[in-house]
Amino acid sequence: MIAEKSLLGRINSDTNTRSLKFNYASLHYSILNSLQNMLNVRKGSLISSDDYGMPDFSRFISQFPDAIHTLKMSIRDYLHQYEPRIQSVQISHDPDPDKPLELKFNVTTRLFINEEMQNMSFETVLTSTGQAIIRG
Repeated sequence: MIAEKSLLGRINSDTNTRSLKFNYASLHYSILNSLQNMLNVRKGSLISSDDYGMPDFSRFISQFPDAIHTLKMSIRDYLHQYEPRIQSVQISHDPDPDKPLELKFNVTTRLFINEEMQNMSFETVLTSTGQAIIRG
């Protein structure tokens, strides 16, 4: 059974109530919140884990447009490694001609819930300042 909230979300929760009814909206929000936090940590910034975090996007500027594939793979690998509620990740780049300094990726994941696979989709926008914004 998949947990609706992350471990830290359960620890920090104000309520100790339990429910036998699964809440998909709570799971969706918890995963998006976790990803928002994860994708805004830069690799090497945590003393306890050197490999935790996303690479600094500014180092890829000279490699465009080839860097888009590298960033997609970095996001995919990172989500597989650090978000255990996600079973698979598919990422596609969605260029926005009105915002050429932002990289927008559509992400589709699969979750195993109540013995069934459920799809979950969201978009990740990497801004020119290096911030990751999750919408879903």
